[in-house]
Amino acid sequence: MKNLTVGVAADPGLPLSLAHRLRERLARGLREHVDDGLEWRVEVEELSLPLDADGSVELTANSELVRNEHGWDYILYVTDLPKYVSGEPLVSAVNSGYGSALVVLPSLGLVHPRRLGRVLVGVTRALHEAETHPGRDDDEDESLVRRTFSVDDGPDDSAPRHTFATVKGLFGRVAMQVGMVRSNQPFRLVPKLSSAMAAASATGAFGIFYTSIWSMADYLSTPRLLGISLLSVVVMTAWLIGSHGLLERPQGAKWRERRVTYNMATLLTVSLAVATMFVFLFVFILIGGLVVINVDYMADQLGHDAGLPEYLNVAWLSASMGIIAGAVGSGLSDADAVRKATFSNREYLRRQISLADGHTRSARAGAEAAAGAADAADAAATSATDDAQATAEAAQEADAAAQEAVEAKEEATGEVPKTNGRQ
Repeated sequence: MKNLTVGVAADPGLPLSLAHRLRERLARGLREHVDDGLEWRVEVEELSLPLDADGSVELTANSELVRNEHGWDYILYVTDLPKYVSGEPLVSAVNSGYGSALVVLPSLGLVHPRRLGRVLVGVTRALHEAETHPGRDDDEDESLVRRTFSVDDGPDDSAPRHTFATVKGLFGRVAMQVGMVRSNQPFRLVPKLSSAMAAASATGAFGIFYTSIWSMADYLSTPRLLGISLLSVVVMTAWLIGSHGLLERPQGAKWRERRVTYNMATLLTVSLAVATMFVFLFVFILIGGLVVINVDYMADQLGHDAGLPEYLNVAWLSASMGIIAGAVGSGLSDADAVRKATFSNREYLRRQISLADGHTRSARAGAEAAAGAADAADAAATSATDDAQATAEAAQEADAAAQEAVEAKEEATGEVPKTNGRQ
């Protein structure tokens, strides 16, 4: 049975995590939906490809090199950087001429692993059928959400070799925005807010011990408490974004739209992380209040019966105060880790790959070849030196033997009488 190897190259973070989860499922899907007469092997590697001047991933320019390096028949690259084709967010791109396909994770929205698996199976099927049945057209998806179209490589191509699937309309852009926030993994930023959480907890704890805060929380209406909590989240979000320079300025094609979407993704990511911290702080203060504050004492201070609603109000107001204090008095424990989660920073790092490391693989291969040649030359030089030394020693021995032979001959013929050291 013939073997075909599909390499899934994925950006670090969510794309790589999903790719590892889907490896076995993808192999089964290829056997069931592409060709059950083949033995499909799926390999997953972490890989970040460089960007071109327009901010697009250079998959076509690097696909043959990557495939040869890993011994893959097809390469599927899963990226979390948004990409546009014909002004629409790209979902997938298939280049049958290079045996490569690109899948843009954010364009899938809140993607379930099964959906990503179906997309990967679909692009692999397109690559395989383009190789085994050239000229066959797949059914195009012309739904309200997705649009599939092909582009010729040039006037000499009789069939299109690039196929693009995009999401269109407002729904597609909203889905891409949601997918960008998910790719940033906002809930993983909460541990990076540990110093801010410590300051917020210390301030919020005052609400447990100060009766004036109890009275204020009891007096405020629910809408007012909600407004205060929203204000605290907004203040801390603005503080973190502004003080740590998280505003983004992408370059390349469609930079205006990308500036809006990138910064909106950063804003939503940090806001969700801060809101999660607010919930943790609220629960912490509520539990502390239930443990420390006696209900009869609270009722005596408030002048009316007290119960769970009063404890909730105290925790609500105290958590809001704590969040504001945490914003002003602290910051991110690991600002670099948060910056790396933003799209402009990842794009910047990719541009450094294209400028500094674009020839890394070829340079590495050249260096390895040069090192091998140097080793061979060293071995040859060492061998030649040894041979030369052996030849020189043999020549000296031959000269000594010849000299002895001449002296023996002269002594035997009497041409030169043997002396005892005197003339």
